[in-house]
Amino acid sequence: MKRKTQTLRRKYRCWCKGRAALKNHKCLCSANGLVQIIGRKYSLPLLSLIAARGRIRFSDIKSEMDDMSTSTLSNRLAECVRAGLVQRRLLRMTSTRVEYVLTKEGERLRQGLLSLTRPHTKHQSKN
Repeated sequence: MKRKTQTLRRKYRCWCKGRAALKNHKCLCSANGLVQIIGRKYSLPLLSLIAARGRIRFSDIKSEMDDMSTSTLSNRLAECVRAGLVQRRLLRMTSTRVEYVLTKEGERLRQGLLSLTRPHTKHQSKN
């Protein structure tokens, strides 16, 4: 059975390809990379902070999230930038300044996640 599963994965690169003919089937396998990024430690609080501030500098993020190491912060920001969730803006002033801003895709993800948490939050408050 394990060998058959591995063969299917290699053949289709997605668990859903064989089910594409089913009515109303929508593949979520392409979201794997995104789920891995937002599932990493500090990713969601980082996106929330950037959304709350509108635009924010690295040093301000670091001071707000002081339990996160500088290298981890750099890695999470780079992952979010590569995923298209955050935009890195280089501003030329008297000194070079970098700000981070949530992209439209990042805001859509944030809104989607908020809508997913609303039913859970309502359920917890009733108990």
